[in-house]
Amino acid sequence: MNWVIKSLVAMGIASTGAAAKAEIVNDGSLNQANGAFIREYDNALAPLQFVKFCMNNGSECAPDTAERTLPSGEQAMSMLREVNSAVNASITPMQKSTNPMVARWTIAPSAGDCNDYAVTKRHQLIEMGWPTSALRLAVVLTNGGQGHLVLVARIASGDFVLDNLSGSVRPWNAVEYEWISMQSAGNPRFWVAIGQHGERLRATRLAMLRTVQ
Repeated sequence: MNWVIKSLVAMGIASTGAAAKAEIVNDGSLNQANGAFIREYDNALAPLQFVKFCMNNGSECAPDTAERTLPSGEQAMSMLREVNSAVNASITPMQKSTNPMVARWTIAPSAGDCNDYAVTKRHQLIEMGWPTSALRLAVVLTNGGQGHLVLVARIASGDFVLDNLSGSVRPWNAVEYEWISMQSAGNPRFWVAIGQHGERLRATRLAMLRTVQ
């Protein structure tokens, strides 16, 4: 989905994203020092289609209104494997339009692309009682440079990836993707830059600030 990457620099939740506080980005900073967790950096624009998705599915993008308990240990992994397998089997892969004016993310369609798989998995796990802060959509680049959307589930032992291109639920650092951006744990409407991409962006911004000073 090359439009996913383009939309990160073209449009997003411009009016609200700028208001997100930096402390949200550093949620779980101690855990991020451990390679089992994705490093998070500065605020990033949300993909355009995510903005449209939230406009049409407000409850999918809202923070939890009640306290939810994260499943522990093997129970959590069992639920992740079950949902990943079931959704991968229930949706037929289909090439969808990349035109931002007509493209849209859909929950539980009969046929769809990576975006539909990811939002459906997140929806199902939330329905099963998972907290929204533990289920975060993430934009990555595949080895071929193609934009791709996956779901990242954060449990006590690390971040795990639910992917329509794999039947396995894998640790994030076992997946050969370039990590671009991800929903914030503090508010699912906000996004943050992640991984080496986020590190490079922060270094560039700091260098620019030094030049101005």
